[in-house]
Amino acid sequence: MATYYFHIRDEFGFVEDADGIDLPDLAALVSEVIRSANELSRETAAHRNMRFEITDATGRTVLVTPVQDSMTSWELMARLPEAQKSMQ
Repeated sequence: MATYYFHIRDEFGFVEDADGIDLPDLAALVSEVIRSANELSRETAAHRNMRFEITDATGRTVLVTPVQDSMTSWELMARLPEAQKSMQ
């Protein structure tokens, strides 16, 4: 299990995630990024330059991803598990 911090940065500043989330692997991290991006875009007015800067427990950046610009991609990626099941 690894702890990841989902910081948010946009043209207005930086919001630090002080709590973090424990996730078992990188697949779980990608799933959480998709879920969080979808939730954030529904609950707030996602700004054009809003992005997640995800760090690990040591402070190392492991992923930087836009929130608003990638919503269509996230929605498609979120459906991948369903598509994989239908192909089995």
